[in-house]
Amino acid sequence: MRTIISRILRLLARGIVARYRPRIIGVTGSVGKTTTKEVIAAVLRSRFRVGANPKNLNNEIGLPLAVLGAQDSGYRNPIAWGAIIISALIQLTVRNRHYPEILVLEYGVDHQGDMDYLLSVAKPEVAVVTAVAPAHLEFLSTIEAVAREKGKLVAALPLSGTAVLNADDKLVLAMAPRTKARVVSYGLNQADVRADNIGVSMGDKGMVQGMSFKLVSGGSSVPVLLCGVVGQPPVAAALAAAAVGINFGMTALEIGEALRTVVFPAGRLRLLLGIKETTLLDDTYNSSPRAAGEALAALASLPKADSARRWAILGDMLELGEQSESLHRQIGEQVVVAGCSYLVTVGERSRDMARGAISRGFAPDHTFHFARAEEAGRFVQDKLQPGDVVLVKGSQGVRCEKVTRELMAEPNQATELLVRQYKPWV
Repeated sequence: MRTIISRILRLLARGIVARYRPRIIGVTGSVGKTTTKEVIAAVLRSRFRVGANPKNLNNEIGLPLAVLGAQDSGYRNPIAWGAIIISALIQLTVRNRHYPEILVLEYGVDHQGDMDYLLSVAKPEVAVVTAVAPAHLEFLSTIEAVAREKGKLVAALPLSGTAVLNADDKLVLAMAPRTKARVVSYGLNQADVRADNIGVSMGDKGMVQGMSFKLVSGGSSVPVLLCGVVGQPPVAAALAAAAVGINFGMTALEIGEALRTVVFPAGRLRLLLGIKETTLLDDTYNSSPRAAGEALAALASLPKADSARRWAILGDMLELGEQSESLHRQIGEQVVVAGCSYLVTVGERSRDMARGAISRGFAPDHTFHFARAEEAGRFVQDKLQPGDVVLVKGSQGVRCEKVTRELMAEPNQATELLVRQYKPWV
């Protein structure tokens, strides 16, 4: 059934692209794809009519649905799929005046050949690559294979296109020779579009407001504030969005103003108010070694009172293949570097994080393990003290958003603020 649906959707999406000729921006990478896509779309919406993948639907079903302007209806709902197909046929025959001028599409790949299929649906004129890191190694085996597959997006650009590459990632920057299109780099260090004076911004009553930096491009510099998030990944996403915005004729001042209003996706380094006057860093959308390391760095950057503690609540990182044990142990070692007081692990694989932390001198009696996320959340509830800062992160299969719900000051807002709808029985 899935194969039939994907083939129908591909034909319809290709027809829509041919009829409406939207300018297409493709976003790929091992981490940060969805956040970068959302920030790019938010920046461009300040001037253009923009469409984007709903949530993180970036596969052979989700990407065509984004082109059609539809939502995933599940494979067992023939009535809904019929409505999607009819709507697409109507758009092919009767011109939709409101169809997006620009599509920002996320290209997700975890198997060899995935990118080829997605490119057969829609080829971009702008390709954004966020990172190449250990992810989906169970299927792509090596990080070099990951780079080759994701680099196909850059290789598919037309001569008149633009590759927007993360200058802080050597494997991404190495994709530049794969295209004859214009290459624009972004990054936290030396790049065409870069950030200076990056720091955590404090608001009223000593509360963390977000991230601040100066956006530097082409000799101009404007201040930027990203509200409700911390860490370098949101800054990198903003820089990628700025590079794309400049490519579409926007000024740095316009981009800075648009970035201030961006609401970052749930579960991506989002700041939430926790119980007992604590601060939660909710990064529960998914996890991988690079993303977990960046989240720990973000945790370390958050200010705290001398008597407060940093908690790392970390779930399994999935689809890492034979390197799973060593990569989990490395994250445990980074827990020590981040200055955490306590490590709570969720899931069988995450036991190796505790082993890695203990090997670097972390106190064994400050590590705790749970099989289920809810159990971890209830345990930490009783242990928190005012001023504590808590990172919650894990792969989707571990459902660490359930930990966040247990620790939120206002759990009635869970449906609005968490990455997946919370259902106690799931």
